[in-house]
Amino acid sequence: MQLDQDHSGVFNVNYLPLQGLKTELSAECWLVLFEGQVVLNDEGAGEHFLWFSLEKFQPVIKQDAIVTGYFHGKAVGVVELTTLTVEADTVSFRSLLSVSDSTIYSLISHGLQILISRSEHAFCGSCGHQTREKEGEWAMVCPECGHHAYPRISPCVIVLVTRGDEMLLVRHHRHGKESTMHTLVAGFIEPGESAEDAVHREVFEETGLTLGKLHYCFSQSWPFPHSLMMGFHAEYKSGELILEEEELCFGGWFHRDNPPDLPPEFTIARKLVNVFI
Repeated sequence: MQLDQDHSGVFNVNYLPLQGLKTELSAECWLVLFEGQVVLNDEGAGEHFLWFSLEKFQPVIKQDAIVTGYFHGKAVGVVELTTLTVEADTVSFRSLLSVSDSTIYSLISHGLQILISRSEHAFCGSCGHQTREKEGEWAMVCPECGHHAYPRISPCVIVLVTRGDEMLLVRHHRHGKESTMHTLVAGFIEPGESAEDAVHREVFEETGLTLGKLHYCFSQSWPFPHSLMMGFHAEYKSGELILEEEELCFGGWFHRDNPPDLPPEFTIARKLVNVFI
């Protein structure tokens, strides 16, 4: 059986990301961040995750705002605070993304990954000198040796394995002993490996199962910190379930009509499961 529902998506015209730094642009609204949290704005109507003035934050802004794109036609900038000196609620990136639509998800995901890249590439990986921003690109450039460091994107695969009306779900140690959330087998693509090869390898390494028919479904940018998740559907072929115990604490087959606790709706894992259900 094939998950043939169309999840190809459409171009998101409500958030248009810039393809590089444009210092001549001035932001008209701002995403304000502090210690891994989004600072919420409760002053008036509009999107509570955006601010339309930075006046109260001026003394504690780390650096000038980075304009990352256009949100509903307005240039949106991202700023980080050194300390939170005003009374304002904050929310974690994960929590905000979990209740966001595709437009807000794109805006926040893009902005976070640009900031992460700035931090990771503040110094040249080749010679160690401090890098500089490059106009028109998101690269950080070394003025000493000319090395260009672009925002890192780490390709990953995630796969829904099915056997008739059943689906394979697993639980990870990293989610904690108290968690009852079941998810899908996933992993990073190794150098020189195709995405399809990675699916077969990850499933075999983590569960001992081999796969039959396999096809790509859809993808999701995952800014924790810079992954691109490529979602697949695969049909079970053979093997007994033998878990890789260092990573997984549980694995089993569940009927589509009786699923256990699942990941949040906004995740690619849940979207793959929802199509099957």
